[in-house]
Amino acid sequence: MQHSLLDRIMNGLDKAVQWLCVVFMALVVFAVSWQVLARYVTRASSSWTVDLAALAFVWLSMFAIALGVRQGRHMVLDIWEFFAHRRWLTVLITTVASLLVLLTIAALVWYGFQALPSAMRRTMPGLGVPFGLVSLAVPVGSILCAIFAVEAWVRTVMNKDLEADPLPSHIIFQPAGETVVKGEI
Repeated sequence: MQHSLLDRIMNGLDKAVQWLCVVFMALVVFAVSWQVLARYVTRASSSWTVDLAALAFVWLSMFAIALGVRQGRHMVLDIWEFFAHRRWLTVLITTVASLLVLLTIAALVWYGFQALPSAMRRTMPGLGVPFGLVSLAVPVGSILCAIFAVEAWVRTVMNKDLEADPLPSHIIFQPAGETVVKGEI
């Protein structure tokens, strides 16, 4: 029962992050398109578009990285799949890679929060909001990465069916009949 509840929570978090990526991507496209239209049609550029595009792009990048970590696409060593008879080697390599990823994520969270107070004192001139909203994306996205990295490690190490992908993830807007495995349809 707890396992299925945890799966629902993780899948819900995954779906929420995917939708946030869609929103941030739409904001980037809107801001850049508006800037192009304003500059070439009205001959007057808008100051807020650059800041909005930068803010949305940083958040989009950090959330997309977290999704990649959940799906095991941050670092893939396909050669170990050919050593299925040596499961201990696969577990060892997966554990070492996961520890390296978690150490990197921990540094990003630590230094991201360390830099936040000074970033909050500066203002984005085009939007009039604290620059810290951009900086906040690094520790928040890194925390999501850590959650997803631990989940991916547990799923990979506990996977008994060596033929099945231990990290299946439904991608929004993906047709029901198509399955994505390590980026291939």
